[in-house]
Amino acid sequence: MDRPFVLYLIRHLETAANRERRYVGWTNVPVSASAGPAPFCPDVVWGSDLLRCRQTAALLFPGRDFYPASDFRECHFGDWEMKSYDELKEDVRYRSWIDDPASVRPPGGETFGEMAARADRGLSELRALSGIGSAAVVSHGGPLRHILMRLAPEEKPFFDWRVPAGSVHELQWNSRKDWEEGARCTFISAAPITENGTL
Repeated sequence: MDRPFVLYLIRHLETAANRERRYVGWTNVPVSASAGPAPFCPDVVWGSDLLRCRQTAALLFPGRDFYPASDFRECHFGDWEMKSYDELKEDVRYRSWIDDPASVRPPGGETFGEMAARADRGLSELRALSGIGSAAVVSHGGPLRHILMRLAPEEKPFFDWRVPAGSVHELQWNSRKDWEEGARCTFISAAPITENGTL
């Protein structure tokens, strides 16, 4: 009989740039919070190869192998990297992007549509792993919102998903086959990760 499957979607711990509400895409910034170890132990731990995700994974899953995958990186904000809304609000291109981030590209960056395609590719690679009953993905707000939009039982728009730094969403499928085929999960829960790693 096919066994259930569990996916943990974890947003990296807070950074100083998060507190300052800056656009942090591919810029490597360290976490400024602490946590761990996590109260759950997935069979595999994957995630973005950027520093803040690698640090979060090391804190939550000490001693575990971490598979870094660039497909789970945040959206590349190009010339707007590390800038805030106040610094960009007068830029006409920025206003266009705010209105349509799925298809408007930040100068030197990528669209949300391109980020979503990367996240889908990363999920496909993860689904191809055999013999596992659970996995964790440590990533960023953008990719995680996209994955939730695709896989959660409740259909909600991208920006309606709340994914704060240091949060975990647990998604469960009744069977591994449903997970492999990309079906929506049957159960979801969300919680913050505290400094001692508890939920």
